[in-house]
Parts: sequence; C-alpha cells; structure tokens
Amino acid sequence: MAEKSGQTLKKKKLPLNIDSWQEVTAAFENDLFRKNQSDATITTYGACLKVFRNFCLHQLNKPGPYVTRLQETDLIAFIDYLRHDRQLSAASMNKYIAALKSFSKFLFINGLHRKLLAGNLKTFRVQAEPDVPRLSRAEIRRLITAIDLNGRNGYRNLAILQLFLQCGLRVGELVRLSRDDITLHKTTGKVRVRDVKGRGDRVVPLNQTVRQALWQYLDIRGPVAGHDPFFISERLGRMSVAAVQYMIKRCLCQAGREDLSTHDLRHHFGSEFYARSKKLTATQQVLGHRDINTTARYARATDAEIQKAIDDLDR
Repeated sequence: MAEKSGQTLKKKKLPLNIDSWQEVTAAFENDLFRKNQSDATITTYGACLKVFRNFCLHQLNKPGPYVTRLQETDLIAFIDYLRHDRQLSAASMNKYIAALKSFSKFLFINGLHRKLLAGNLKTFRVQAEPDVPRLSRAEIRRLITAIDLNGRNGYRNLAILQLFLQCGLRVGELVRLSRDDITLHKTTGKVRVRDVKGRGDRVVPLNQTVRQALWQYLDIRGPVAGHDPFFISERLGRMSVAAVQYMIKRCLCQAGREDLSTHDLRHHFGSEFYARSKKLTATQQVLGHRDINTTARYARATDAEIQKAIDDLDR
C-alpha cells in the first residue's frame, strides 16, 4: 500500500496481459466509465495516453511500451517534451498531467506497477481565463435574423438556436432530445436533459420565447411522439452534432461573431442567467455542472461592473 494525499491506496490484482498496451489502456478507460467519468474525460485521457505511447516509441525508443517497465523519468521527459518541444499551454499541460496521474493510480491499484509513477508530477499555473463570451442585444437580433424562416429548415434552426440561448444546452444534449423530453403547454414548458452517464437528469424550464419557437417547429414538422428524435435532418434521422455546429457557426458569422462557437452560446446563457438570478447554485443546477467551481466563472465581475462600483463609491 502507498499513501498519497492522505489516502491509502489498496492494491488488487487485475487479470490482464500486461505486455499489451492496448489491453491495459482499454481496461483503464473502462474503469473510468465505471466510475461515471464523463465521455469527454474518457476521450481526453485516452488521447493523452496515445500521445505518451508515441513519445515512448519514437522519442525514447522504448518498445511496447510495457507498463511494468515504465519509469518516473519517462513521464518527466514526456512533460518536458510537451512543454518545450510542442510548446503546449499550461491548461493543455495540466490535461496530460491529470491523465498520467489517473493512469498511474490505476496501474498501481491493480498491481500492474509497483509504484505511483506520476505521484510527483506538478500541475502548471494557469493564467486567469478571459471573460465569458456574452452577446449584446443587437448581436442577438442579428443572430436570430440570420436564420431564413422561408427556408426548408428555418423554424427547426430557430428552435435550436433558442434552446441554446434560453436554456444553455450542450450540443450533445440537444441532438439527443426526443419528443417525450419536451413538455409544452400554453403558459409553461420544460425540457428534460437526460444524462447518458446515469448521474441524474436535469429539468430546465422553458420561457415564452423558446416555447413559441418549439411550437412553430412542431407545426411545420407534423406529428411526432415518444422516443422519436425531436430535431431531424434532411434524411429524417436524428441530427448530428456536426450539422448543428455548422448551422450555428454560419449564423454567428452572419451576425458578425465568427469568433464564437456553439458552446459559447451556452456560456452566454450562463452569464445572463447568473446576472438575473445572482444565485450560483441555481446556475449550477440549470447548467448541469458537477462541480460548482466550474460555475463560479459566471460570477466573475466584468470590467464595466467593477468601474461602476468604483464610481458609485464617489457618490
């Protein structure tokens, strides 16, 4: 057993072919899945380990690589390579370090290595994040008018845009919506956002603006019920993430905000919601954040708000 950050790590034996890097990393990703890590985390950690494997093979000239033969110096050399040769940012570096720490812990606990290889790796200091993207009223108007309601998919695209602006959905959550996930009444409505990792669904109320857009889309589309996909493509199948991102990016370009992406609309919603509610826990709940520290970025004061507070002191 080993002590790390006040925790005792109990070793166990995992039946694996330890000479197979693919088998070990697949078991690691499966372990992340069982621990309810997000799809994004599993994908990111898997990609980081692929880069590490290529580094061992081509930079260190190590065969395999074989997990039992890995050394702490291999990881240190890899971090140095990422920092100085590839010149990655501190935030990107920290993703690799998090992946290596998690993988090292997995190897140790499952008896695949005798020590915590990444125990001494230190994260890099990340500079303060830029202000969360927000759109002005004029930009919102231009964004909405960029959608051609006379086009074949105009009302569908408007409904998608309003769900981003009024509910802050992730693009993956939006494309997974089925008809029974959305409840519409004359004066109320809600969207149930299903969590594919089983951590619990969340329900987001629908205001009048988005309810109207959804009703208009349903009137054009026709009968749909149950588990049928809510938003469909030209081929009548569920829309893809790429198709939604392309449509939104085209509208953003026409609105003069080509610097933004689909996910920035979620950030805009988070900023607007917090500005009106002033409740961080409510913002966390509606956005579906697991960690409230992720939500805290929306509570950051803007330069204009700080200037106004200073000016108010003068009065």
